[in-house]
Amino acid sequence: MAAVFRDVEIYQAAIRHMDSGQPFYQDLIAVESIPPLPATAATLLVMAADPDVEMEALALVIERDPPLSARLLGVANSAFYSPPTPVMTIKDAIVRVLGLNMVRNLALGMALAGGLSTAACPRFDLTAYWVTALGTADLASGLARAATVADAPEPETAYMVGLLHNLGELLLVHLYPAEMDEALRRHAQDPQGRLIEHERALIGVDHWYAGAFLARHWQLPAVIAASIERFEDTGSSDDGAQVLHLVRAARCWLSAMVDGSAGPLQVAGVNDAYCAHQSTKFPEHYDALRTLARSMV
Repeated sequence: MAAVFRDVEIYQAAIRHMDSGQPFYQDLIAVESIPPLPATAATLLVMAADPDVEMEALALVIERDPPLSARLLGVANSAFYSPPTPVMTIKDAIVRVLGLNMVRNLALGMALAGGLSTAACPRFDLTAYWVTALGTADLASGLARAATVADAPEPETAYMVGLLHNLGELLLVHLYPAEMDEALRRHAQDPQGRLIEHERALIGVDHWYAGAFLARHWQLPAVIAASIERFEDTGSSDDGAQVLHLVRAARCWLSAMVDGSAGPLQVAGVNDAYCAHQSTKFPEHYDALRTLARSMV
């Protein structure tokens, strides 16, 4: 199997994240097989790095991509955000409902995911994917705003990392639909087990590594790749540890809420009153979140 890892850092990351007993196929994630970064996403990525981006410029980029524009307006008009009157334009969505940073990050997340097909993997639940991505992003950004520690991440960073943390699932489904379908079948039979173990057994790589690989390949902000790569490493203590801590806490509590096992939300370094409020409020909005996720499919 021909090697296609052309970036030494990425190759070394692959080696680090393979279980020693698992086979490592060097052509598991062939660069040639990964879709190019969508044009709209490339433009939005530049805008994401510009703290002075203007609302009119952002709206124009989104409006030039009609499917993206329609989906974003659907989000702004959803019950999850409950605008008092219908949102008719992207500018309206920015000013009245979502804000500039959320529109920019949400549009980027949609554009990135749009280049990866899941149609050939019937067991992959795309609605559940978006429930996890959107719910984690919304909750993590709120935790960042309520953080009580000095090194708390910006809410926009927490939102973006939360939105894209499970991007590797889409990549593996896109590249290996049959293998992922079987991994999902096995996981359904043993829900107490870990999906990543089935991914490694069938493909040789898990969706955490795949997501980090894709983030680096597409040259997304470094914090995204680093957070995905270390998502299950609870000992992380570097500069990105706080955003990872909040996103991980949001994802874990959301997953527990969905399966009915969640207790009160408690996150170290976050205001207790805010956590108590979200423990009640967030479940009340879950149906609206699922409706929103279905609109993304």
